[in-house]
Amino acid sequence: MRSPQSFGLEPERAALAADLIELNMQVHDRAIGMVGPMLPPPDLTMQQFRVLGQVVRRPGISGNELGGLLGVSAPTASGLVERLVEKGLIARIDDADDRRIRRLHPTEAGRDLMRQMDSMFERMLGVVLQVLSADELEVLCQSARTMLVALDRVAERAAGTPSSDY
Repeated sequence: MRSPQSFGLEPERAALAADLIELNMQVHDRAIGMVGPMLPPPDLTMQQFRVLGQVVRRPGISGNELGGLLGVSAPTASGLVERLVEKGLIARIDDADDRRIRRLHPTEAGRDLMRQMDSMFERMLGVVLQVLSADELEVLCQSARTMLVALDRVAERAAGTPSSDY
């Protein structure tokens, strides 16, 4: 994990960011102790899981781009994709501009599986909701809303879209 100073923050924000990072690590460690890590589905290999993760992260990626990201040959990538298509986790869609290219998109089942695999926080939240007051839940909701706004701003910056929130 990078230090907050490596993000180029001024001292006050860097100190708060360091606290946030430390608190998140503590929450993570306690949650793992409480609910344990999520185990991958038995019918999905680790390589297939990596493929699905890349497709969920980059919807519309081509098979060649995927192979490059994974460091595997085109036939290997194609075979991995084929198995995920058969499982209903990925769909191949013809490129609108170049019919020779098929774009890979996660299906709703693929997204659901990734959400389940990344659900430690949700599983931990299910346990702690029983002891949180309405005021504490409101603070967590406001924090989540703030994080969503920040994620949208980061995505807008990455896409080169101007935002009035900066």
